[in-house]
Amino acid sequence: MPRILQILSAAISFGTRFRGPVKPAEPALYSGALALQPLAGLWIGAVAAFPTLFISANFRGLQGLILFASGVYIFLLEWLARFDNLHAFDAACRMLAGARVSPEDRLARAALPGSSPCTPVLIGLKLMLLYLIFMRTALFGDNMMLALALVFVPFFGRIAMLFSYPGGPGRERPEVGAAVKIIWVLLSLLLLTLALGMIRTYGGDFFSFRTMKLTMSGFRSRGGGVSGVSPIVAIVSIGIQDAVTFLAAGFLSVLYWNTEASKKLRFSPAPQFAGAVCETTELAVLIVFLILADDVIF
Repeated sequence: MPRILQILSAAISFGTRFRGPVKPAEPALYSGALALQPLAGLWIGAVAAFPTLFISANFRGLQGLILFASGVYIFLLEWLARFDNLHAFDAACRMLAGARVSPEDRLARAALPGSSPCTPVLIGLKLMLLYLIFMRTALFGDNMMLALALVFVPFFGRIAMLFSYPGGPGRERPEVGAAVKIIWVLLSLLLLTLALGMIRTYGGDFFSFRTMKLTMSGFRSRGGGVSGVSPIVAIVSIGIQDAVTFLAAGFLSVLYWNTEASKKLRFSPAPQFAGAVCETTELAVLIVFLILADDVIF
């Protein structure tokens, strides 16, 4: 098998239940698979979104089924990732809890049995946010924003995970270079700008920030198009504002774990913190999608 296909196969199966023909055994292959890990986030989001979108498209008038569909998506998101990220989040919370604890004792907590109360809180918040997004999208028959949210949530989570790994060639341990991280950030910014710009431009005024309504109404025509500028310029100018908000949410998640690890463990986040970064980024992205899907001022 060609080298590029080996890396791609290893990336798709990295941290997921999919068992490809190639396992990232050697450090160089491992680092290559890690650099393409957001691809795994895309297929996880697509698989988890399929039954959820089916329920929303066919039974959107039943609120009980909408709550059930939200739970199905959250479960599939964790199950397809083998619950690794959730376990890493739980271990990170136990390590960083409390004050005046030595770094050695904090690291020892990760191997102890038990769980942190942060885990059910995280799952509950994800379920509540997704349910609210459902209520403002599926019930109104607009599945475009909903589908975008379901697919992009794990995608953004895995982009944020890359920032938990050091940069370098990856000869002795898995590492991700700064160039790879920047490329993924720019790529996600481009994809989200185009997707959100098209939804916001041609999908009606329903998905808009409350503070931007007057500004947006000045650019829109009655048919949903944008007057005075070309469609491409309109889509980019509208979508870039929301896309930057998503990047800011992911950046705050990474910044939190970096700061806490440096302060309480006296080193930058180790790779085991990557799962915690992914979970909190997914939560932050759901909050941003809720802001886009509903006129809520937090």
